[in-house]
Amino acid sequence: MTGTAGLTITYGIPGQRPLSVATVEDETLLRQAARLALQQAQQHAEEVSEEDPILGLLQAAETRRLRAALEVLIPGFAAQFQPAAPGVM
Repeated sequence: MTGTAGLTITYGIPGQRPLSVATVEDETLLRQAARLALQQAQQHAEEVSEEDPILGLLQAAETRRLRAALEVLIPGFAAQFQPAAPGVM
């Protein structure tokens, strides 16, 4: 059995379970959202590292795990991080 990946739009009130309003299964949009989530996680790790280097290392490890999970779950996500072959632009 295989699953699908998608974006879920939710509405929520703090302290309560969010309500799922819609799901979007557009792979391009999904890759863009995943890339943004990874960028935000990396930025957070850098900010944490400035305050506490040990916590920064832990956050960086979490960011690497997030990237690995996104590469498995989202078709084409890993390809955007592969270096181009020599002579290919």
